[in-house]
Amino acid sequence: MVDAAASWAVGTLLDITIEEVKFLYGVKDKVVDLEWDLKRMRYFLEDADKWPPERYESANVRSLVSEFIDLATRAEDVLEEYAVEVTSKRGERNFKGMLERFACILCECWDVHKIGKEIEGIMSRVAELTKKLESISKGEGSSSFGCNDNQQLLRQTYDHEIEEHFVGMKKDIKSLVLRMQNDDRSSRVISICGMGGLGKTTLARKIYHHKDVRSCFDTRAWVCITQKLQAEAIFQEILRKLLPGENINEGETIKFMVPKIVNVMKEKKCLVVLDDIWEIDHWNILKKAFPFAESNSKILLTTRNQRVADTAGFVYELGCLTEDESWDLLKKIALPIQMQSEAISKEFEATGRQLVRKCGRLPLAVSVVGGILRGQQNPEDWKKVLKNMDAYLKHGEGVDANDKRVEQVLNLSYNVLPYYLKLCFLYLGCFPEDKNINVEDVYLIWMAEGLISSDHQGRNETLSDVAERYLNELASKCIVQVKLIKTDEESFKSCRLHDLVRDLCLSKGKEDKFFEDSQGKIRRLTINLGDTDACSVVQFKKANLRSLLLLPNWRLDSNDITNIWQDLLNNALLRSLKVLVLEHCKFEDDKLPHDVRKLVMLKHLSIRYSDVREVPEFVCKLPCLQSLDLRSAIDITLPNSIGKMGRLRHLFLKLSSSVIDDGRLGLEGLTELETLIGFSSRFCHTKHLLKLTNLRRLGVIVHDIESLSVVVDHMTKLKDQLREVSLKINVRDDLSSEQGSLVIDSLMHCPLNSLSINGKLRRLPTWDPQLLHNLGYLHLSGSEIVEDPMETLQHFPTLRTLLLGVGSFVGTEMVCGSKGFTQLKSLTLWGLRNLVGLRVEEEAMPNLSDLWIGFCPKLEMIPEGMISMASITNLTVSGMSDNFMERLRRGGEDYSKISHLQFFHLDYGP
Repeated sequence: MVDAAASWAVGTLLDITIEEVKFLYGVKDKVVDLEWDLKRMRYFLEDADKWPPERYESANVRSLVSEFIDLATRAEDVLEEYAVEVTSKRGERNFKGMLERFACILCECWDVHKIGKEIEGIMSRVAELTKKLESISKGEGSSSFGCNDNQQLLRQTYDHEIEEHFVGMKKDIKSLVLRMQNDDRSSRVISICGMGGLGKTTLARKIYHHKDVRSCFDTRAWVCITQKLQAEAIFQEILRKLLPGENINEGETIKFMVPKIVNVMKEKKCLVVLDDIWEIDHWNILKKAFPFAESNSKILLTTRNQRVADTAGFVYELGCLTEDESWDLLKKIALPIQMQSEAISKEFEATGRQLVRKCGRLPLAVSVVGGILRGQQNPEDWKKVLKNMDAYLKHGEGVDANDKRVEQVLNLSYNVLPYYLKLCFLYLGCFPEDKNINVEDVYLIWMAEGLISSDHQGRNETLSDVAERYLNELASKCIVQVKLIKTDEESFKSCRLHDLVRDLCLSKGKEDKFFEDSQGKIRRLTINLGDTDACSVVQFKKANLRSLLLLPNWRLDSNDITNIWQDLLNNALLRSLKVLVLEHCKFEDDKLPHDVRKLVMLKHLSIRYSDVREVPEFVCKLPCLQSLDLRSAIDITLPNSIGKMGRLRHLFLKLSSSVIDDGRLGLEGLTELETLIGFSSRFCHTKHLLKLTNLRRLGVIVHDIESLSVVVDHMTKLKDQLREVSLKINVRDDLSSEQGSLVIDSLMHCPLNSLSINGKLRRLPTWDPQLLHNLGYLHLSGSEIVEDPMETLQHFPTLRTLLLGVGSFVGTEMVCGSKGFTQLKSLTLWGLRNLVGLRVEEEAMPNLSDLWIGFCPKLEMIPEGMISMASITNLTVSGMSDNFMERLRRGGEDYSKISHLQFFHLDYGP
């Protein structure tokens, strides 16, 4: 919806620009007036965001709102650029303080007159647009809702409908049928949750009609909710189904019907299916009719809103079909019965499997493509459809109305997003297809672009907290997928889009002028430097960039990067650039392009994994920079002036950095800093941490006990505000000394999420597991602990990853007690040379999925209690004894116990 973009543009101007320049004499009144006009327009657009799409889908309305977006962006650029110019002329380091000091001098300046005229022009046009849009909104009338009502009717589902072609979901059906038969109170309400098009309704209908389910209930009812909740009609339908012989009065009120439903559900064992619940409020209204505590009746609901599912009860998350299931479904729909049973040519099957992959294994999309292919038995016809998949699935071109279901279903997920989420969602389309996107990058870019509204900040919340909440909302609505990614070097929370959802994202971004303005000038550009076509200079010629991401698949020659960068400078307006990401880039002489100094509006700069050996001084003079990622691919030298960037809020350093003057990096001037990752006591002044009192995220490595003591003390003081803390201790000092033990023991008062200790402990610290209630990752090496560490560690309530590395435990026996390690997902035992036995008692580690065992020469076998765990999916074994490996080889004693795993790797060594 275009109003989302306009609301965002207004919010950006109000949040970022106005407060910085409205005190200027001669401009103040005009800026305040502009603020009021834009606020009024924002409120209007936020209200319009709740209308059905059909009310303002006309080209006329789109054109007007698109122009308003351009005006709001222009206003932001004019005011912000002017403020930056003044700063650079006067050489004042304090941005706002300098402007206040020289306001009286500037009042007669021609620049003030110029900005005043610009604002007058913007205000005049904003007023005209506001009148036109308000006039259109009043003139539309209620007739525009007819199309929306038809869409509601098309989405209505009924229990008697039968899916003609059905594949897969055997495990889903079996699991849910068992849940329906179980009288456990935790299964009174069962939610089937997932993105649109997965087949939630189809699965619910299979459960509803399953013979084992029918035999469990005295009576059943199926009702469809959809986006427009009509509670009276729904309660009437439930009563009609549960009491088929009774005459239900159309005029009966909810107040009368709810007690009646409650009574029948107490007297009889009922099954009620609520298909397609969209909002928590809808569920809260409906659930009052269901007596969960006093009845054995059950509710089965389907939703694409994770929060509805979490609120309701037991959640069953539905996933996509496998490729084989998708191929079977396509064959059933597209091919005649006799051909399905015949051998299909490899060429035919290869094309079919490409088609289902293009559908993202989404059942609805596969069904639509199958309908398009029905009756076409020539492989060339299938290849033609494959070539034109975008037209079929994105736009419904060349297909009948019924086959436009994919577009319609996914559009619903987008249309119900509140205005502040739409633009955040659209930005995800800037990232390459099939890429796991680090959510940390997403938050920083959203903030730099002004997509995060300060209006939504709660008490003691930062914009990063709001950004995290935005992403969680998108995930809860099943339009964005979020998961934890583990690599050899790091673990990070990532998000990604299903292929078809990404297509929707790009389509809506184009409609809403997110990637280009109304004049066709490029606003946001992502260049895959591994794709030579993408590097064509043609696309740079029309650009007024706010965001530029250079994300290569492989490393290019430095000359190629130089040429691309020069083409950008020569052909695109980069002065208004807010976001610049140079990832995995190789530059000439391993230096940043000198012209980066011209990007005076830049708020986010990342050179992560790029070949930059030295950060130039001019980076520290970019006046608007708020986030800076300096995690270069090679060792990097930093200027000490980084510590004077008073506006910096997010700083990421490389642990192997050094400072230009061979001293230590001073950070005492970064008083606004909220994120500090990569702080090392080797090249940073540790005591300067004490000046950083606004920290919310902290990643530190310390190399001596004195620095550790300072860090622990500071973390303890900030424990109520720190959201995420990662601490690595890599010391040669004896941590078992009196001073070391005191400091290590005091770690339990720090809000740690991740802890790595490489140093002699000799004993596990006297930690209270309940105080370390956020610790999810623990890595011990060289600790030389004699007593079994499992006895303490198994009680840590949130521990998900445990690595016991070389020399961490020098004893011979470890025991994982019953019901211990309830949240542990990954366990690594590496280099424990004295370990002879490991016993895993019943119900220990119920969620363990990844197991790594290596170089434990005295361990003869994987413990029986561990190898039989159904939860384990990945096993890696390396450098173990011949007997240990023999048991796991094909034909060995334990082979049958690991052969079912999704992944297992046995490294037999040289």
